[in-house]
Amino acid sequence: MPVSPCRRPLAVTTLVLLALLIPSLGAASPQDEQEQVALAWIEAFNRGVEAMATFRSDNVATPDMPDWQDIFGSMREQWGQLEVYGVMIPEAGTVTLGVDSENEGRMRLNFVFDDANRISGLRIGEGASNPIPELELPAGDPVAAIGSFLGDLASDDMLSGSVLLATDGDIWFERAYGLASREFNVPNTLETRFDVGSFNKDYTRLAIIQLLQNDRLALSDKVVEYLPDYPNDRVRNEVTVEHLLEHRSGLGDYFTNEWLETPMGALREIGDYIPIWGPKPLEYEPGTREQYSNFGYTVLGAIVESITGQQYDEYVQEHIFAPAGMNDTGFFATDGIEPNVAVGYTTMDRTGRAGETLRKNIYHEPVKGGPWGKSYSTAADLFRFFDALIGGRLIDDELNWMTSGWYGQTALAGGGPGLSAVLLIEEGLAVIVLANHDEPVAEHIAGRLQSALLDR
Repeated sequence: MPVSPCRRPLAVTTLVLLALLIPSLGAASPQDEQEQVALAWIEAFNRGVEAMATFRSDNVATPDMPDWQDIFGSMREQWGQLEVYGVMIPEAGTVTLGVDSENEGRMRLNFVFDDANRISGLRIGEGASNPIPELELPAGDPVAAIGSFLGDLASDDMLSGSVLLATDGDIWFERAYGLASREFNVPNTLETRFDVGSFNKDYTRLAIIQLLQNDRLALSDKVVEYLPDYPNDRVRNEVTVEHLLEHRSGLGDYFTNEWLETPMGALREIGDYIPIWGPKPLEYEPGTREQYSNFGYTVLGAIVESITGQQYDEYVQEHIFAPAGMNDTGFFATDGIEPNVAVGYTTMDRTGRAGETLRKNIYHEPVKGGPWGKSYSTAADLFRFFDALIGGRLIDDELNWMTSGWYGQTALAGGGPGLSAVLLIEEGLAVIVLANHDEPVAEHIAGRLQSALLDR
C-alpha cells in the first residue's frame, strides 16, 4: 500500500518554529502596527471583495490599482479561506505570515510596508529577501570557487554551520564554518551536531511506516486503539493515523498562549505535551483539510511508544539512526552535557520579532526534541539518512515515498530561532546546509549553491 508523500515547497516547510500569533506588550511600535495591518488583510480577504475594498482604502499604498478586483477574485478562487498560524518580522518594513490555505495547503505571505505603514507589496511563497549574493562558478573544478564563496559568507557572519555537496551519491565537498560556541570561541567542525528542526517529522513518518510494514498498525486505525486515555473524546474516536501523517487531523499547533505560559524546561518527553494541548478542541473536521501540525506528529510519536513499548527516541535510534549509520545523530537535551553540539544563536524573541541583540535560543524551544523536531545531526549523517532511505535499507520499496532517489526533486528542511537546516536533491546533485543561525539562512545558501551548480 503506497503512502502519499505529503511534500510541500521548501519555502513553506521551513515555517516551523516561527513566531507565535501573540501581540507584544507595551506601546505599539511600527512593527506591531504593520503586523496588525497584515492580519487585518487576512480578515478582509476571508470576508470578500467589499471588505477588501474598505481595507484597501486605508491600508494599501495604491488602493485604486487597476484590475485589483479581478486579481483578488482569482486569489480567492485559488486559495479559499486563509488561517494564520504564525507571524515573523524578519526585517524592517516586512511582515511574513504563515497561513493555511483551504485549497493550497501551507504557504507564506510576505507583506512589504511603506513609511506610513501601508502595504506597498505582497510576495507569495517567499519569506525575507535573500541576502546571500549570487554565485557564479568558473569552468572546471568548482571546489575552490565554492570554498571562497562560503568563506566570505562566514567572514561576514552570514554562515555558521556546515555544508556538504554530493553528485550521484558521492560526496565531493564537505566543510564547516563559524563558531559552535561564541562564548568560548569553539569552531564548528564536521563532527559538530546541529539542531535540524522538522527533519524529525521524516523520522516519525518512517517509524509509522515501519510499523505499518510489520502489520503492527493500519493507517485507518483510530487514536483510541493506541491511546485510550487521550484527553479528547473526538480525537480518540475520529482521528486516524493517516489523518495525523497527512496533517489532516484537525489538531492545532503548539503556538498558542499555552506555549508562552509553559516553561521550556517542562517539555522533555511526549507525555509532557499531551496534558497541555490534548484537551483542546479540534479546529476542523478530521480529513476535510490540510493544516500543518507539530502537535499531530507528537501524537504519532505517542502511538509509536504505545505499540513498541519503547521511548520514541530509543525506537528511532535503534530502527532508523543505527541502520542508516547515523552515529552522530541523537536527541540531546539542552540542559545536558553533550560533546560537539552547536549552540543556536538568534535575534528573535519568543514572539518571533527580530531584534538586534544576539542571544542563545535555549528558551525558544523545549529542552528536548521529539517527534515534531529538534534532533541534532551532522551534514554527513543527513546524507547517510537519505542514502539509506532511497537505498531501501529502512523500509520496503513499495512503501517508500522517496522512489526517485538522487535524480528526483526533494526538499527537506527545518528551521526556527537559532537553527536552519536544509537538504536539496535535484538532477543527481545533493546540497546539505546546516546552521546555528536563524532560519532561513541555510535555505538561502543552499539555493544559491544549487542554482550555480545546476546552471553550469
